Amino acid sequence: MLKDFPVKTAFIIDDSEVDLFVQKRFIELREFAGEVVTFSSPMQALEALGSPIYEDAAGLVFLDLNMPLINGFEFLEKARELSNGAFNRMKVVILTSSNSKADQERALAFENVITFISKPLTIQSLDRLKGLVAEGDPI
Repeated sequence: MLKDFPVKTAFIIDDSEVDLFVQKRFIELREFAGEVVTFSSPMQALEALGSPIYEDAAGLVFLDLNMPLINGFEFLEKARELSNGAFNRMKVVILTSSNSKADQERALAFENVITFISKPLTIQSLDRLKGLVAEGDPI
């Protein structure tokens, strides 16, 4: 019998390899997503999410804000313009070390951003996310 996960696919975009490893492992251990895909570069994530592989993808994106070259806000702007439209069907969780109210307000202004969480992920934050994804469209 197949496991019924709250989220089919979780994408994690974070420039810290340590944070990627810890977040991925936590999501797997808590059985939150059926598949976890990680990107240490927002440019790699844009390239992958814009490819035919993810053309019909839906999922939950965990996005760090503080990254070099392209920060999380720039990523959100660029991702909205992907030609396959996949990103526009995804829900985004800002997962960041920032606790700035201005960052939170700016992030939540993006249509597909559903919440803002300060690192690290916790059991409580994943439980809240389960409630948020259960209320909306399947992801």
